[in-house]
Amino acid sequence: MSLSINKLDGLLASRGLVPKKYFSIKRSCVYIEVLSLATADRFMLYIPSKYDITLNGGNDVYNLEYMEVTEDGNIPSDYAGEPDNFDLEKQYDGIDLSIDPTDQTKDISASLEESYNHPVSLKDVSHTEKQRIREVFRQLRRLKFCVQSISYKLCIFYKCFLCCIRRDDTFEGFVAARYPGTPTMSLMVTLDLEALYGKLDSVSVDIATVREGVCRVLDRNYHRHTVNLGKMLSHKDTLTSSGDSVARKKAKYVSYLSRLSAMLATTNLAEEKQLEKLARIEEQYTAEASVKGLHSDIERSHQVAKCDGEIGKIGAVKEEIVRNIIGVRRKIEDLSLRADRICFDNSVMIDAIVKNFIQLSEL
Repeated sequence: MSLSINKLDGLLASRGLVPKKYFSIKRSCVYIEVLSLATADRFMLYIPSKYDITLNGGNDVYNLEYMEVTEDGNIPSDYAGEPDNFDLEKQYDGIDLSIDPTDQTKDISASLEESYNHPVSLKDVSHTEKQRIREVFRQLRRLKFCVQSISYKLCIFYKCFLCCIRRDDTFEGFVAARYPGTPTMSLMVTLDLEALYGKLDSVSVDIATVREGVCRVLDRNYHRHTVNLGKMLSHKDTLTSSGDSVARKKAKYVSYLSRLSAMLATTNLAEEKQLEKLARIEEQYTAEASVKGLHSDIERSHQVAKCDGEIGKIGAVKEEIVRNIIGVRRKIEDLSLRADRICFDNSVMIDAIVKNFIQLSEL
């Protein structure tokens, strides 16, 4: 369906809504940044692909390129590591806003993606920027719970990157060419054109209500997070006690291993003595065999059997000692490897926490 941008601008102006910036793909309008003169709120108006609104360019028109982001808001692992799980996501509960949700039974993702033929590869983006974009989508994944039951959604502008929650609560991202973005993030409410037609008289108030509701959720969760961090930090003594516990357990295993090694050395020495005794018996009776005859053979067999019995007993004890040594060494290795992994992970996470606190203090 073809629409005139001038007519749309006129419709918006009649309600005190001023278009400020236009975002297009192949000259087809996709988003419009709109300012409400009544509340001084900005919001992003989404133009579904079935509405063909052509833009002929201008200083206020920015071309969008589709960014490689999965529909669940993850940056592919080739670009930014594996996605994280969030246990606290559902604390971002819904906003109490009496707005009837629009019909979302129609699947628009397929028709939208047909127009996004030029995905921007994140391989050319710095690691820091990829991580930052990933964090933006992580925030949106949490914040989507605020708006999942209403027709208004959210987007975050970071530099030239536009990260959005779609009407069906999936995610998409764009890179806006020439956009004069800044490192500061901008959170805006989004609304599609069809929903706008049904909300023209209340859209300014609704946008302000959604924005204020999201800010309240952010404030409440900021307080929750600081309280939870305080509780976690109150267990700092556990760090020392846990380290001492591991050290004591490892020392116990090392003590076992030392005693077992000493026992093995003793059994090896006893076995060596029995083998030497057996060799002397063989040597002695070989030299006397021609003189003493049958009586000598019987006596030799008796002493050899006795010596073999002792060697067998020593061998059984030695086998048990070796089995215990292997078991204790496995416990030491397992303890050392697990402690190393946990301590390394904790060091990385604590380092990230410290850096985040530094960033928080610089806000």
